[in-house]
Amino acid sequence: MYRLDGEQPERQWQDLLGVVAVQGEWLDWQYMREMAATPALGDLLERSAEQSQG
Repeated sequence: MYRLDGEQPERQWQDLLGVVAVQGEWLDWQYMREMAATPALGDLLERSAEQSQG
């Protein structure tokens, strides 16, 4: 996942939401948060988690 002009491409975002919705309970969220913090993508990861639950 990458940001383009401060936002994520819609296709990638929808793909991410699909993965989180299907695999969410099996994902290693701690590891993902650590990796997302490196390129400053943590807010997108958290948003995907929230949207997949709601």
